[in-house]
Amino acid sequence: MSPFAATAIAAPMAVGVTSDNETPSSIESSEWFIPSTLAEGHKLYVRARGPRGRTPLVLVHGFFQPASAILDVPCYSMQQALAAQGFRVYLFDFRGYGLSSRPPFMDRPAAESTPSLGCMSDAVADLEDVVRFVLHEEGVKQVDLLGYSWGTARSVNYALSHAGLVRKLVLYAPVWKPSTGAAGDAHNPAAPGQMNPKHGGYVLFKPGDLARNWDWEIDKENASRFRSPEALAAAEQALMASDDFNAWGGFRAPLGPMVDALAVTQGSALFDAAQIGCDTLMLRGTQDRLSSELDATSLLNAVGAHHKRLVTFETGTHLLHLEHARDHLMNEVSAFLFEQ
Repeated sequence: MSPFAATAIAAPMAVGVTSDNETPSSIESSEWFIPSTLAEGHKLYVRARGPRGRTPLVLVHGFFQPASAILDVPCYSMQQALAAQGFRVYLFDFRGYGLSSRPPFMDRPAAESTPSLGCMSDAVADLEDVVRFVLHEEGVKQVDLLGYSWGTARSVNYALSHAGLVRKLVLYAPVWKPSTGAAGDAHNPAAPGQMNPKHGGYVLFKPGDLARNWDWEIDKENASRFRSPEALAAAEQALMASDDFNAWGGFRAPLGPMVDALAVTQGSALFDAAQIGCDTLMLRGTQDRLSSELDATSLLNAVGAHHKRLVTFETGTHLLHLEHARDHLMNEVSAFLFEQ
């Protein structure tokens, strides 16, 4: 089936966006379901905001949280903030996440399946479908990619296999050879090199998990230095609404990326940084324990691009785009994309 046989979703939506120093505004969105070329009958959810005219920017989400939720949290939306700065911004959910199709195994207990969907090859195939759709929809020859967290590796792997289609790379909270998070939990302690048997085909996140994971980086007592209670509440509500909460009591995410995380524990990198040729911006917060300083600085040195830089924010975690310093993050991204 042609990837351009997209189904538009009713009428465009208008959703408010604010920051600590802004009043609400309304940025219209357009939405589609586009067919997956890898999985017959499966659909990828795509949402666009912002004016046409510049190179379109595609946001690529990470390991667990769908872009339609975590990168478009009402009043704290990265997509809307960048659209308000004049960019045409697309986001989408990989198969198995958020508003995109979920395979039947995700409707059964997780223990009845093993990690598979969402591995790097699946992600690159989904991203290929989305980029082809964006190029066709916008009538352009290139896109910019902004990968977040594990989405940085997904973005780079796509760019390396599709030379010429990516103008610039933004790697926000980059991971290259991570040692914490999923990479620290992928292997079987009793059998190095094998998958941890506790992992099924997907994981279910419930209310409270976001706060616990966030506070792991900053301690609950220091949370007000980084985020508002409203930001936490809005993000959790968006994530829980990304799945059938009444049926599951939370939201599901496939664990296929564990396959790639396991390879990292055996000494592999998530991508060949030396082959990156396009202009590259990396961004992370000092308190980010998943995108470590060592991994980010090592990646900066390894990237082959002539124009590359790493910006580290003094106050910020793995969820910097939802925190008090998020305006600084958006401004760095905007300035980089505007550069000729």
